[in-house]
Amino acid sequence: MLKIFICCLMALFALAACSSKPTQKLSPEACAALKREQRISDTEKKLQEGGVSVIHSGQQTLLVLPADKFFFMDSSHLNGDNYATLNILSDYISLFDVETVKVGGYSDNCGNSLRAVALSRQQAQNIADYLKNQEVKAPIIYAIGYGCTFPIADNQRADGRAMNRRIQITFYRLDVKR
Repeated sequence: MLKIFICCLMALFALAACSSKPTQKLSPEACAALKREQRISDTEKKLQEGGVSVIHSGQQTLLVLPADKFFFMDSSHLNGDNYATLNILSDYISLFDVETVKVGGYSDNCGNSLRAVALSRQQAQNIADYLKNQEVKAPIIYAIGYGCTFPIADNQRADGRAMNRRIQITFYRLDVKR
């Protein structure tokens, strides 16, 4: 959170330099890059407000959506209350030059494991289809369901199971400007 705040603060100072006194010597390209960085930071903040975690690792970006918030309970039907956040997510991915977007669905370990794989796959597919319908700029968008494999929290606790029910969107940024 502090990193995002510092990045936003630096971008604001730079944007002020782009739009104010002509004595500042920033090229039009530098101003455009700073404005782009500010737009990326603003969009990340909106995603986080919508419950999406944004994780950067080198050129890879991982977006984690809690399935309980974006889908109805034990269902692959999207909760319409979160379309605004999904639209922001689509816009965010389109800010980058990407080739492939992988949408992975995960579940907790409750119930039948085959059903968990099928449900997580269908949830991931519904998100992938939503991104395609929003015309995300990526030649390849695909979905995969992992079921209860790869938990990130303890399945013995209710809060851990909730964390394990998630959608992870992974993409590699070809434009290494970030």
